[in-house]
Amino acid sequence: MKMSRAYNVARTILVLLCVTLVVFIAMFGLNLKIGWLGIDIDQKGFVEDDAISLGLDLAGGTSVVFELIPKDGEVVTEEGLQDTINILTKRVNNTEASIYKISDTEIQLDIPGYSDPDQVVDYYGKSGALNFRDSDGNIVMDYTAVKEAFFAFTSEDNVTRTPVVQLQLTSSGQKTFAAITEAASKKAEGQNYIAIYVGDELISSPSCKEKITGDSAIISSPSFEEDQSEAERLASYINAGVMQYELKCDEIHGSKSVVSATLGEEALDTSITAALIGLIIVMLFMIIIYRIPGVVASLSLCAYTGVVILCLIMFNVTLTLPGIAGIILSIGMAVDANVVIFERIKEEIRAGKSVKSASESGFKKALSAVIDSNVTTAIAALVLVFIGKGMVKGFGITLFIGVVVSVLTAFFLSKAFIRLFIGMGFVKPSLYCPKAEGGNQ
Repeated sequence: MKMSRAYNVARTILVLLCVTLVVFIAMFGLNLKIGWLGIDIDQKGFVEDDAISLGLDLAGGTSVVFELIPKDGEVVTEEGLQDTINILTKRVNNTEASIYKISDTEIQLDIPGYSDPDQVVDYYGKSGALNFRDSDGNIVMDYTAVKEAFFAFTSEDNVTRTPVVQLQLTSSGQKTFAAITEAASKKAEGQNYIAIYVGDELISSPSCKEKITGDSAIISSPSFEEDQSEAERLASYINAGVMQYELKCDEIHGSKSVVSATLGEEALDTSITAALIGLIIVMLFMIIIYRIPGVVASLSLCAYTGVVILCLIMFNVTLTLPGIAGIILSIGMAVDANVVIFERIKEEIRAGKSVKSASESGFKKALSAVIDSNVTTAIAALVLVFIGKGMVKGFGITLFIGVVVSVLTAFFLSKAFIRLFIGMGFVKPSLYCPKAEGGNQ
């Protein structure tokens, strides 16, 4: 019996250390490189600068109005304008950017994180079709040869992660790409490159050292290593398709301005402080009302908070005040899930069951109720993600992440902690159901 209790104490300490590690990494990050094991971990923490991107309401950004200029003899159609918005949305590839029609020939782009409107115009306002050119300036391949492009990381030594753009080629594109890379690789240094253009504007010129065959290819560049957003932007340009109209934003056409933060960092700090105070009050309430289950709920909420922060950083979610509201709402749902479970456990104890039997039965009986309530919320969040725009979409993303994590922590982590506490000898019914002084243990 003593050995069993000691074993459960050791397991509890191990689980607590894991929860502490998750929270620590979420807050302060982790940079770990072990070459001989091929381990390379570079995870930013919440307290680090730029770990989480902030939206227009918290960090400000840039607002640009583009005027659509059709080709001679053509006019801007409603369908063409909507296609332009869709292409620009793919180019920007930012969950908190807002792109919308403001007139029959104008669209507006509001994007957080940029303080230079000219940079936004230069990055996203290029017009024309994507094409590939040799060092002599001849077009050797067009956008139809590329099936898909996506941003990725590659590593030659299993330690250093290098940002690249990976291309998936069509069947005809494979033959064309093999031919042009073979021709480029035979040229002298400085001329052995394939330039990538949008219309007549150069966006990248990667060098080519050998013939590339197969259905995929990798584009790398020293500039990608300095700023990986360049690689992300190149991938989004390749995927976006052909811009039907020219986008103009200058002294005559369109307009551009810097948007100051409507709420600012003070609002962010206040919101985080309020969330922490609320979390602490909820933990104290749970411990007072539910005792051992309250301690379990508090530990699960700590793990929940750490995992949600890590998800926001890893998935590069742009955080706005509505996004923070989504996180706080999901914290309430996480607490609600634990309350439903613990009330079921109390009912089972009052019915005369032992603590161990009551806990197993309580989790089983609460499963359907918790799943049903959270699934409906998750569906609503997904609707906001796929249909909503800007801050509404950001609210849906944080709410969905929070709901998924809350269900996992409530049923897996809380259940594990309850079992561990029971294994350590905390089996008095009064520790789980305050008014139950007797009963089986």
